[in-house]
Amino acid sequence: MGLLNPGALIFASLYAVLVLLYLWERVRRRLEVPSLLLWRSVPEDIVQARRFRPDWLFLLQLLLLAGLIAGLARPYLRDGRAAAAARRHIFILDTSASMQARESGGTRFEAARTELRRRCAALPADDEAMLITAASRPQVLADFTRDRAAFTRALDGVRPTDTGTQLDLALALAAGARQRTDVGTEVQLFSDLPPSQLPPRWQAAAARGELAVEQFGETDANLAITGLQIFQGRFEDAPAARANVVVQNFSHREGQGVLTVRLEETPVLRTGFSIPARELRSFHASGFPGPGRVTVQLDAQVDGGDALPADNQALGWIRPLAAMRVLLISAPGPLTDELKTIAAATPALQLGVLAPEAYAPSATGGADVVIFHRFVPATPPPAAAMYIDPPPGNPLFAVAGAVHGVELLDWNDRHPALGGLQPLTALPIQRAHVVLPAEWHEPLLLARTAEREFALAFAGEQNGQRVACIAFDLEAERLLSSDHVSFLLFFLNLVSWLAPPRDAVTTTMTGRVVSLSDLPPVPVTAIDPDGQRLELGRGGSASLEPLSAGEYRISADGVAGSVYANFLDPVESDIGRAGKQSLSVPPAIEPARAAVDATGPGREFGWWLLAGGAGLLLLEWLAATRR
Repeated sequence: MGLLNPGALIFASLYAVLVLLYLWERVRRRLEVPSLLLWRSVPEDIVQARRFRPDWLFLLQLLLLAGLIAGLARPYLRDGRAAAAARRHIFILDTSASMQARESGGTRFEAARTELRRRCAALPADDEAMLITAASRPQVLADFTRDRAAFTRALDGVRPTDTGTQLDLALALAAGARQRTDVGTEVQLFSDLPPSQLPPRWQAAAARGELAVEQFGETDANLAITGLQIFQGRFEDAPAARANVVVQNFSHREGQGVLTVRLEETPVLRTGFSIPARELRSFHASGFPGPGRVTVQLDAQVDGGDALPADNQALGWIRPLAAMRVLLISAPGPLTDELKTIAAATPALQLGVLAPEAYAPSATGGADVVIFHRFVPATPPPAAAMYIDPPPGNPLFAVAGAVHGVELLDWNDRHPALGGLQPLTALPIQRAHVVLPAEWHEPLLLARTAEREFALAFAGEQNGQRVACIAFDLEAERLLSSDHVSFLLFFLNLVSWLAPPRDAVTTTMTGRVVSLSDLPPVPVTAIDPDGQRLELGRGGSASLEPLSAGEYRISADGVAGSVYANFLDPVESDIGRAGKQSLSVPPAIEPARAAVDATGPGREFGWWLLAGGAGLLLLEWLAATRR
């Protein structure tokens, strides 16, 4: 016999309370007598009634209390079966894109889920299970539970994603859950990643018996689109756009296929190809007849078939040419003449000129970009602004002095204004101002004096508007000079960055969060590539994390747009595995289930004791009323 709740025995202290109550009642008993004459003759030993002399009613109360305490302790009779302590199991299921690879018996994901379902069903009834999925980020779909039906429903609802995987984060999450409990916990990973490719810390955890890894998949047959770039300048129309597509063969055998590039439904490029094993090839498409959606489709053929279809399509966007209104605040001079010439030769660039003395914030006329040459107003414009050669003592920039014959030393190639450019030139800049940096400054072009390094150009955001500053005089450098073509391209890129085109389409990668903050402050919805409706919150704080490749159609109070999500991940598309490996917990270090005792619990009879206590309570009440 044993107790399932031995902590209830603490209520045995109530026995002492019962005795004290009984004595207290005896001490305070009053008797009315007509005279004390006869009491004086009673022997002393009879008068000592204060001694504890229980009666049958006290015994009934004692039995009642004993039955209730014993019932709360949940006694049981052993049935001779060996009992094991309940354990916890954390199952991590890889749902990344490579798990969609087709093997001879189905996809890797289906095989992994079937095996996980089988292992969960084989767990003892008292064991708890947790389900974590691992893709671009880990997610707990079922916390520790003994409800096998709920766990199975969560497992059946899992679908693989078109994203990479962050196994390290999922394993760290499982390790944290494992350390938060004293109950024996096992972690099991179901993935197509070979155990030998896990980070060293998790290989060590597996060697210690803290992690079991089951690998699925062996084939390497896969041709994939791993890159798509649309090249279209801010002032270029659709026919000037170009597309570059990268196709990679991840198989150890030669692969062939057909690559098709379409603008909407119109074919622009269709070509067959052959790529040697483990090599890649680039394809170029041009001559697009107009703006619209670009679809790249790969029909792949490799020995053994193309096992992963998720990376055979990519989407791009060629935007329509949109006008940009630029207002130049400058005195007449060579720079004004050069910018007028540039605007006349650049499609959709509309230039207006205004003298500094005539400037007022209300005079910008809705310009997208306002350029100030040698002039900084006290009140900034209600638009993006560029400042060229700001003079000392201006209200916006702290000018520390001027330098002459400065050479360009470095540039920030991470900034979009310098994307695809090589602005370095050996020609010295005639004169530049040393502008002290502010918190919102991000340097673009860098130079150095004997005392300090300083920025020749910088950009940032102030008061909700984009701002850029060129600390040297473009008028002296002559933008249209053949020696300064790099300065001209840099200037146009910087103007484009200040007022980017407002496209109705955003192109991103699967697994990355896209902010939809520029939508109206109303509920935002999306239709995913599978036709499912998604609620994304309200405009201003809405965001989208695409987990499937394809088009997401966004709508908010009549405002429509699209997000093109592409799965272009060479690491995830490399599905080849050296061979199936299993890194399970070795039997020698398999944690033994601690025995509760020599025999396990059988039938509980605590409720009989509680029922008996209820009967004694009724009997004690009847006895007390008759007494």
